[in-house]
Amino acid sequence: MNLMPLILAAVTLVSTGIGGVTAVRFRDRLHLLLGFSSGAVIAVALFDILPEVYSFGSGSTYFPITALGFLAFFGLERYTAMHRAREHGHAHAPHEQELGTLSAAGLVLHSFLDGVAIGVGYQTSASIGLLIALGIIAHDLSDGLNTVTVVLAHKNPLRRAVFWLAIDMIAPVVGAAITLAVDLSPALPWLLGFFAGSFIYIGASDLLPEAKEHDSPLVGIATIFGMLMIYLVTRLLHGFRV
Repeated sequence: MNLMPLILAAVTLVSTGIGGVTAVRFRDRLHLLLGFSSGAVIAVALFDILPEVYSFGSGSTYFPITALGFLAFFGLERYTAMHRAREHGHAHAPHEQELGTLSAAGLVLHSFLDGVAIGVGYQTSASIGLLIALGIIAHDLSDGLNTVTVVLAHKNPLRRAVFWLAIDMIAPVVGAAITLAVDLSPALPWLLGFFAGSFIYIGASDLLPEAKEHDSPLVGIATIFGMLMIYLVTRLLHGFRV
């Protein structure tokens, strides 16, 4: 049994935890991290996942599932009111603490799917799995930050934010473990297409707008660097594709 998906999912656990700590202590440098993460996540979708999907057959066959992946994560973010929590944390809505909990639960589902994406990538090839994991490790810093921020923004105590951060950290490992027990190979091109859409959404519609809230020109440089790094890693791994 190949345990690499579990090992890499465990690295995302650390990444998410660091993001949660950053939310409390180092927020003034967050825009650079978000810019880098945005570039890395989009690059994984464009330079690695989508070309792999096309290798299974006609690309147009999988365009609808890629769009579905984009829309699914858009719907998940809207449903959990993630942006509403970040932008209007001062609002006094009824059951405000419950809304924070619901938002955190949505982020946990997102992280669980990240773990599934790593496992699906490894069922395709080791290099695909590694590149997907790199993208997820990069953006899970933001996931950890968002989990803490969204819970605290709805007037929950810090201990509840820490509880949901711990659940969010564990979720990718659970998702990756499930893929070890289930053979998903018949559905691989469809699943990869779905996750390509979700990565494009996460990078372009979630991470990058947050990074651009700061006027620093370094945000653009960080984004380009993130994309360039993944592109070079993709080219390097291409010769070792298994």
